[in-house]
Amino acid sequence: MFPSPQSFTVKGPSTLREFMEGLGTDVLYAYDRRVIVVLVNGERRWPSSRLEAGDKVIVFPIVTGG
Repeated sequence: MFPSPQSFTVKGPSTLREFMEGLGTDVLYAYDRRVIVVLVNGERRWPSSRLEAGDKVIVFPIVTGG
């Protein structure tokens, strides 16, 4: 069974990396290693991108293979 994508709404201003850090160390580790896909309002963004309250962040599960 594969995990479903998770959707979040940004509560306050931050960078994308700060937001990912707030989701926990496991999620941040996967984000830093680029094994999860993150979209902000339907678009890929840099970790330094500024997020505003109300932005939609979707985190897709680990997408690797071998």
